[in-house]
Amino acid sequence: GLGDVYKRQHPQLLLRIIPSSIETAAARPLQEAMISLLPQQGSIAPVLAELIHKAMISGKYLEQQSTRSLINALINALPTRNTLLNAEGMRQVVLQSGLFLESILSKPRGNSRTGITRDIKAALLRLKHSIGLELMEASPDDPVLNHPVPGLQSSVIPPRRKSLPIVQPRVTFSSFAENDDLEDGIRGLYSKIHSAIARLSLLQVNTAENFLRGEHLWQLEIPVKHSEAVEIISITIEKEHKEPLNKDKNAWVVNLALELPRLGPVQVRISLYQQGISSCFWSESPETLYIIKGRFEQLRAKLEQQGLKTLALCCQQEKPVATQSVDAEISNIDLRV
Repeated sequence: GLGDVYKRQHPQLLLRIIPSSIETAAARPLQEAMISLLPQQGSIAPVLAELIHKAMISGKYLEQQSTRSLINALINALPTRNTLLNAEGMRQVVLQSGLFLESILSKPRGNSRTGITRDIKAALLRLKHSIGLELMEASPDDPVLNHPVPGLQSSVIPPRRKSLPIVQPRVTFSSFAENDDLEDGIRGLYSKIHSAIARLSLLQVNTAENFLRGEHLWQLEIPVKHSEAVEIISITIEKEHKEPLNKDKNAWVVNLALELPRLGPVQVRISLYQQGISSCFWSESPETLYIIKGRFEQLRAKLEQQGLKTLALCCQQEKPVATQSVDAEISNIDLRV
């Protein structure tokens, strides 16, 4: 009938697939970058520990001096625990973590770019370029120059959103052979540096995606040189926007994850409100939690010296609620890819 003819000529819209807010044209470059970086990324700690080990060994060839100077510059840029003991030191370490490198470079030359020489990512990029020139001079067709292979020993779970950051094992300098020299395994070193740079870039992409979602959430990892090892402090910093009626309109939440020599893996959540601060510690070891809890009064006193009122301190052995399992996280990544 006429009704059927009308429907064929004027079809009615029954279903429209609307992409989510993150699946916009602005987000596609970030998603493509993430897909590219995921199989390349690796932990920063193993390559830094290996470089420090190599710097402790006298070289055989003078022509390696330029590369060695870049290795020393990278090592000197690494913070120590003492650097993190005050607010200004911590601020500088965060700024030089590699998270803001391209943002700093995009600004006009001036005082804002004076710290670029100590930026971790910039130092790794300079070193990778120098080693790449050496490999190209020795063998221009070396496949590692175009397709660096990440090592299994540096594999690490990708950074995750809305959960406590993962704990990465500390790597000691003594884990490398005593007779190892810079010329030995230079191709493998090039691949490890490439993986470390990919890891830092992945953190940048994740942070950019967070802001694209409207979330003030920074994700970064700080390598720390301590004693005879390199430790990784994984950090997320989030500015939470509360309801208008809540007087804490801009609460801050900082999550930390690190492995300590005698305490083992520890995760920490610090929540800062206008009226004070709350902290919670997670560890699978009851002994570790016992030691931490025994220092609560000392921590409370230190915070009060800084003008901060302690609202709550707690220790928990069970897995944090916000932390997903590895299988669940990998499943989410597979779905996004």
